[in-house]
Amino acid sequence: MKNLIVFLSLFLIISCGNASRNTESNISFTPTAITDESYETAAGSDIETKQTSENGNKTESDGKTPKDITPNSLKLIKNGYLTIEVDKYKETRIKINEIVKKNGGYMGNESETNETYRITNDITIRIPSTSFDKVMELIIAEGIKTDTRRIEVTDVGEEYADLNTRLATKRAVEKRYLEILTKAGKITDILEVEEKLRIIREEIEAAEGRIKYLDNQISYSTIQLSIYKTLDTHYTPPSGPGFFTRIWKGFVVGWEGLVNFFIGIIYLWPLWIIITLIIFWIRKRKIKFRLPRFRKKQNQESS
Repeated sequence: MKNLIVFLSLFLIISCGNASRNTESNISFTPTAITDESYETAAGSDIETKQTSENGNKTESDGKTPKDITPNSLKLIKNGYLTIEVDKYKETRIKINEIVKKNGGYMGNESETNETYRITNDITIRIPSTSFDKVMELIIAEGIKTDTRRIEVTDVGEEYADLNTRLATKRAVEKRYLEILTKAGKITDILEVEEKLRIIREEIEAAEGRIKYLDNQISYSTIQLSIYKTLDTHYTPPSGPGFFTRIWKGFVVGWEGLVNFFIGIIYLWPLWIIITLIIFWIRKRKIKFRLPRFRKKQNQESS
């Protein structure tokens, strides 16, 4: 019995010692876990700060924020289509020309058509994009009726930016080729580099031409204008003399025709004299040839 109590006491002491060591081990691990968690949090903060700093630097380098973007900075191509009816065609045509010139534009192609029932004129107008809406409204105000009013807006900002990026890249390649050309020693290498330069320069010229075209289309908008005037097509019967007046006129014209006929015959008197002389000569010739035959025939009858 005494030995059992001693054994149990030793078991409890050993168990308490193990428990104490486990507790110390757990307590010493906890700070380590906290430290790791703090490190991850700090690292995350550093990453966010770096990203924020990069975004901030990018915004500053771009120099534009969403608030800085205005309609004038956008790359928009505007085209307008108008069909209006006018009351006074010539006066309205002159007035529209004055409106276009006053707002810095010009009139391009023009095609006028005269039909039985109306006059139509199709005009191409080029106007600065800043005055596009104003000129559209001024032209509409000159008509008595608007048949068609359509505006098409095309955003070419993406293409414009892509062209500029490609152009910068091609110029850098061109510069690199020029550097290589100065160092080339063999004729074959020189010819190969020159061919590459020719190709890249053609691509640069094509990109520059496209950018110039887009700049022109962006800065100047196009208005396809058609104006027309409807003509009066009511039938008006022709006015003329009455029935008896026309009969009397017929007699007068007939008498005048008869008089003119005889006067014409008199005018031809030399011709009648010549015809008379010809007839007289022909008859004389016939008598001359018939007389000997007649005498011969009489002599035969008398014998």
